[in-house]
Amino acid sequence: MYKEFVFTTASPTAEDGYAGGGAYLPTHMPWPTSADGTPLVHLLALPARWLDAHETARWISVFIPYTPGDVGHYRSLRFKEGGSQAVVLSYLRQPGLRDEAPGKITGCGRVTILLADHEDDDENLASKLDGVDAWLQAPLRLENARRRVSIYGGDLDNALPGNKGVLSDGMGYLLLSDEFIAGEANGAAGFFLQLG
Repeated sequence: MYKEFVFTTASPTAEDGYAGGGAYLPTHMPWPTSADGTPLVHLLALPARWLDAHETARWISVFIPYTPGDVGHYRSLRFKEGGSQAVVLSYLRQPGLRDEAPGKITGCGRVTILLADHEDDDENLASKLDGVDAWLQAPLRLENARRRVSIYGGDLDNALPGNKGVLSDGMGYLLLSDEFIAGEANGAAGFFLQLG
């Protein structure tokens, strides 16, 4: 058994994870940008309590460089020299939604967790929380962090039908340290894409 992510076009509640749709970042936190200052696009937000039951108020968001119809971001999300151009933030969710890269991802899809009733293994490429590592390519290593989330591109498409192919048919891997989830400034985090 393992915890599988389910992506739908349903509107997320305040308790659900979600894909697209901006982020509830605190106003003092700058919106993440690329090296050239371009605002990154909000890809995914997950409640930190899914990763650590003690973290009831924190959220984790992934931001990526993305332009609809362009596949150049695939290269920028690959693991290179210990990182990628994605930005991962841990924050206390605020009431106001922010989207400083508007018009890039249309819609906002719901993400929930279902307990899958079959066995997990290293060939299971389902979108999942923790479980057995299933790498499309070589294992990813980030100091003090481990893979906590795997997102299959085809599953993500279910939540964002207006932007199919954001992760192609590849796997997005979210690596996190416990310190990062708890909001510590020195915590390690990274998001990476592997294509088959």
